[in-house]
Amino acid sequence: MASTQLILVEDDASVARLIQIQFQREGYALRLAGSLAEARRRLNEGPWDVLLLDRNLPDGDGINLCHEIRATQPHGYIVMLTGMSSRDEKLAGFGCGADDYVTKPFVIDELLARVRAGLRIVELQKALMATNRRLEELSRTDPLTALRNRRAFDTELASRFEHAHRYARPLTLAMIDVDHFKRINDAYGHPAGDAVLRCVADILRKCSRQSDFVSRYGGEEFAILLPETALFESLQFAEKIRAEVATASMGEGMPERVTISVGLASTPHTVFASAAELVAAADEALYRAKEKGRNRVECERRAVTKRAPYASRLMQV
Repeated sequence: MASTQLILVEDDASVARLIQIQFQREGYALRLAGSLAEARRRLNEGPWDVLLLDRNLPDGDGINLCHEIRATQPHGYIVMLTGMSSRDEKLAGFGCGADDYVTKPFVIDELLARVRAGLRIVELQKALMATNRRLEELSRTDPLTALRNRRAFDTELASRFEHAHRYARPLTLAMIDVDHFKRINDAYGHPAGDAVLRCVADILRKCSRQSDFVSRYGGEEFAILLPETALFESLQFAEKIRAEVATASMGEGMPERVTISVGLASTPHTVFASAAELVAAADEALYRAKEKGRNRVECERRAVTKRAPYASRLMQV
């Protein structure tokens, strides 16, 4: 009950005091408001679970506040507590988003029972939302490495590329592949291969900044989005992780040395029309790194189309 958040909006001081005393005896604490303006301040003070809302208030009808709340906070439980008891008035209360409607004069024990019932619903909603958040987190996480997965990467790439493209901000994509991974699996077994992937993932996570987005792209391939990072800085970062992996100990019964190849593509160093083009360029650079012997970093080699006219003017001077 200590964590339960209740708000009472009631302009009749004697009624408010009666409810407050009875609820305190049951272990509940109420935040009190006597008008719509004060109620809005109370609602903005922090989370709440149940709102006991009178209709006839000095500065308006509680139904208007109920409409406002439902537009932005669909999960709170609202109990209309009012002397308006006609059928149409009750229907209006439910129509504005109230969950329950209690008419005055009321029996305090019945009001408490209705609030308890509302709190049970609120707790079920919280549990469901928490479960949904956990499921969403699991759906975006690679179970082997605990990095973000391909689904999460695709979503993040679209968002970050759009931001970089719109505001002409630097964004670099590093595509990373574990060299000769099939040989590791064949020579040491798939459990050892899984351990190598986890070790590489830990190094990538350790070497990255909080603002970077590190993910397992698929198989033995990883991808890192480096916001606000130009090509030269990304080369330094890529060389750092390459060296870290090359000198890392994988553990007993594991290959003595594991290496990675890295391909980089950066905007606006090169102008890409879409996020897919950025990925394709980084992939091309990665394949070039492998063709040149692996355990190396390569950059994409596309023309800087938007800078070409400026370069031409410089050549004419």
